[in-house]
Amino acid sequence: MNKNSLFSSKSTIRFSVIIIYLIVILAILPISSAIFLAYLIFPIVNFCNTKLKIPYLIAICLVSFFIFSLFALLGFILFQSLVQILPSIQTNITSFSTTYISHPLFPVFIEKLATILDTVVMFSASLAKNILNSIFELLIFIIAFYFALYESKKNRLWFFAFTPKSLRSVWQHYFTKSMQLLSYFINVGFQLFTLTFILLSCGLTALQFDAPISKAFLISLADALPFLGIGLFLIPAAVYFFFTDQLLLCVALLVLYIFIQVTRQLAESKLWAHTFQLRMVHTFFISAASILLFGIYGILLSPIFLVIAVKVKQSSIFER
Repeated sequence: MNKNSLFSSKSTIRFSVIIIYLIVILAILPISSAIFLAYLIFPIVNFCNTKLKIPYLIAICLVSFFIFSLFALLGFILFQSLVQILPSIQTNITSFSTTYISHPLFPVFIEKLATILDTVVMFSASLAKNILNSIFELLIFIIAFYFALYESKKNRLWFFAFTPKSLRSVWQHYFTKSMQLLSYFINVGFQLFTLTFILLSCGLTALQFDAPISKAFLISLADALPFLGIGLFLIPAAVYFFFTDQLLLCVALLVLYIFIQVTRQLAESKLWAHTFQLRMVHTFFISAASILLFGIYGILLSPIFLVIAVKVKQSSIFER
């Protein structure tokens, strides 16, 4: 057997092993998700144990309680915001439909607005239904999360003991890099969510909207999700005020939208530049080029291109 065929055989085996492990990870998603989350949360538990001198088991319980309480609180705020906002939106649409039904652009506007509302309602209902139907899986997730944190004290990468020894070191390297990139995503995303929430809260409060905090929370949450953004809500609202002859509010919302988008883009470029040790202008042009080349998918691909830019920058051929 020649070297080329031997290399091809080894590559095929490695690829097959990777596919098998990916299938297993997806098949036991509650357990694998708990392991990955525990890997990310471990530094907090370790800090409580080593710096604050809290016993490790108690630190696990405290951090776990805080994490799950935070998710429950966010879910409650989301539900309460929807309960407060959706009835008023439906009432305004009804009165708007009666008054402006003869307008030539009315059918298009109503169709788009109804689509947005249906999407929000169906997503919320589906999410609540899935959570209620997955109590058993949620219980498995919590138990697996606890034991994964417990095992992480000995070795943070303990779960690689179930992988082939010949591939273990390589997989550990790529897994560590991937989790580091995911941590960057979460950190930058949280900061951008906070910035958008603060700007929207101030803007909607200044414009004297009802329940400005709830509206700002929903819009900021939508902005943090892929393929959505603040324009999904602010632009239809501006169009609504245009039709109802409230031109001042229409212009104010458009100005608020542009201001938040520009501020957010500059802040995002600065945060990614700080994270990857790149100049802000380089980060901005890489993100802009990604969006121009790949459209909305470029938003998700931008961090990957930033990582590539860092690797290229670190290459010896670019050293001064």
